[in-house]
Amino acid sequence: MTERPVFTILGGGNGGFCATGDLALRGYEVRLYESPTFAYTIEPVIQAGGISMRGVAGEGLARPALVTTDIEAALEGADIILAVVPAMGHKLLARTCAPYLKGGQILVLAPGCFGGALEFQREFLAHGGSPDILLAETTTFMYAAKKEGGNGVWARGLKQYLPLAAFPAKCTAEVVERLKPVYPQIVPAENVLDTSFHNLNHIVHPVAMVLNVGFIESCRIEKWYLYPDGYTQSAGRVGDQLDLERLAVARAYGIEGISVVETLHRYYGHQGMDGNNLYELFSNSPIHKPAPGPKSTDNRLLTEDIPYGLVPLVSFARLADVPTPLVDAIITLASAVNESNYRQSGRSVESLGLSGKTPDEIIKFVNGTE
Repeated sequence: MTERPVFTILGGGNGGFCATGDLALRGYEVRLYESPTFAYTIEPVIQAGGISMRGVAGEGLARPALVTTDIEAALEGADIILAVVPAMGHKLLARTCAPYLKGGQILVLAPGCFGGALEFQREFLAHGGSPDILLAETTTFMYAAKKEGGNGVWARGLKQYLPLAAFPAKCTAEVVERLKPVYPQIVPAENVLDTSFHNLNHIVHPVAMVLNVGFIESCRIEKWYLYPDGYTQSAGRVGDQLDLERLAVARAYGIEGISVVETLHRYYGHQGMDGNNLYELFSNSPIHKPAPGPKSTDNRLLTEDIPYGLVPLVSFARLADVPTPLVDAIITLASAVNESNYRQSGRSVESLGLSGKTPDEIIKFVNGTE
């Protein structure tokens, strides 16, 4: 690896723009890739000659070394690849990258949602990918970011605590060592079960969505805000109890989980976060306050966080014989709202290639000690 790593960012959404712009402003060689299907998302960057940045990740026009829909060109010679794509895109991304990723390159799913690294590797190897890449995932994305105009992005928050695990976990120390000079907030997680159980999106988002379908679908409300409006005291209590079920499942797999509230304090505590429960925290958070509430339930806050978050959580819970009645209820309600069978389409122990394994055997598998 070169002394100063070369980065490739996969994904031209809010996060992809922000990561690319931040790294470019800091002087790293960085390429931005988007699939040809979504080429329109990066055309404004090509036309403007860069990404217009504002917020906590820097100010100014950030100029990537390459903006492309050519995956081979994007990956060639890159040391660290950050995959900033929705969880439903992980399988396709694995197939797309399989012919071009080389041994020794690092690919990080940022984030992996629940089981992302497991699904990615399964698909990657099935399509001829090199078993010698270093594959990892984070619990979350390092920025809270929102696009502005065609080539702009506003970074309104930057996490100061970012757990990461490699798959298998015996490779985590090497990945952390190579990434930490660039992202000092990265800390080693125990394994990819740890990062999966500590992804907060599928705990936080579905509650605000399912309990606020009136706000979402009402044509009389021009604008509402997901967190200060969606997290009333009652919604906050539901979220807090949902979190207790998550923690119980995590313990069954040897993970001493950290509550959503404490995790958010670790992420953003220096940036005005306060509160002892979800209602208090989201009522006061300057980072979450500006996030608009969606006007449709056909939104990633359900279509991603249910099948790629809560559904696999329940699958792992069933295997470990841990009851999750409230998680089950949220899945059922979201499925009814969107007329979708999320239990059937979502990730599971079976779809991740873990059928027939006990919880202890799964722990050994992700640790690389079986």
